[in-house]
Amino acid sequence: MSWLPWSWQSPQWLWLLLALLIPLLIHLLQRSAPREITFAAAHWLQRRQPQSWKRLQLRDIGLLCLRLLLLALLSALLATPLLEKRDQTGALLLVDPAVARGELDSFTEARGPFAQVLWLQPRPQPVASTDPRGYDSWNSLSTLATEPRYRRAHILLHRDTASGYRALDYSPHWQWHTAGITESGATGNPPATPSIAIIGEAPAWLAPALQQLADTGTARLEPQALADPGQLDPEEFDWLLYSRPGPLPEAVQAFVRSGGLLISDDSVTTGQTVDFVPLVDDGGPTRAAAALGRGSWLRYRDSWQDQSFYRRARLPQQLWQQWSRQDWPLQSEQQPRWPAGEPPGRPVADSEVATAAREPLQQPLLLALLLMLLAERALTLSRRRVDG
Repeated sequence: MSWLPWSWQSPQWLWLLLALLIPLLIHLLQRSAPREITFAAAHWLQRRQPQSWKRLQLRDIGLLCLRLLLLALLSALLATPLLEKRDQTGALLLVDPAVARGELDSFTEARGPFAQVLWLQPRPQPVASTDPRGYDSWNSLSTLATEPRYRRAHILLHRDTASGYRALDYSPHWQWHTAGITESGATGNPPATPSIAIIGEAPAWLAPALQQLADTGTARLEPQALADPGQLDPEEFDWLLYSRPGPLPEAVQAFVRSGGLLISDDSVTTGQTVDFVPLVDDGGPTRAAAALGRGSWLRYRDSWQDQSFYRRARLPQQLWQQWSRQDWPLQSEQQPRWPAGEPPGRPVADSEVATAAREPLQQPLLLALLLMLLAERALTLSRRRVDG
């Protein structure tokens, strides 16, 4: 029953409660042998109908209760009850390592105080005593989503990483904040148009699609062709259209891990395991995405050279929406208070959190068991002296 404040780590040991019948039966069956006492004038006493002394009658009620309690404590100790542990640490802030110290100080001064301020890492460390390290913030968030201690934390992200990835596991109790962005969501600078690099043969539909985007005022994109993946500069390019079938070069993977967006079809592969997550069908080409470091890989399930891919009336607008949704810095500018709207990840319910939020009661039970055992021994010895 989930509403109870405790649970059992090893409930199979509760069957030992049946052993409570043993001392009960012993006390019911244990009888001292009757003694015949002869005294003067006993024959003048009125004779009575003899009665059986083997009737059900409990003796030494106190000792019986002690022994029953001892067996119950032993069963409970083996089953290991887990008591729900309430977090009393107060407000907790997890800070993206990309956030500058000055931005952090400004945020804590405006939104604090916080009981603890920790770096957003798989094992968060205090900001005041350690230097940040370049961990993947999204993987760190997914890891901490199941940790009871961090279930109700405040999350401070850098404005270049504030938009979410749709495979993210997150706690529904988190409160999201973005450094350098005001409460109204304005950064003071309009979002820049992403710069695009192309490696390989450009699809035939690309030029007319980009021209239509420019004509409608959606975005003016001017891709730059690159012959060598080593020319990829994360500071210069935001998106990469890659159309060379086969394994993905390490230089391209490094570009994505540093925060770039890789776009390809299913002819591009990788030598390592990449967890692609199918994205929601929006009427456009079907696709899946994977997180690589601080960037994202958007891969279409079919070849984008096929007519089924590009014969769509709204293809340019669909491509722009699909690409921009996977560009985390661009989404950060467009929706800085993510996920105030529709959360892009999978919320981890409280029922899915491991029982680490419950504290075992082994030590108190063990102490109570020892005290009850001493009390039972003392009472048993005292009864033997009296009977002797």
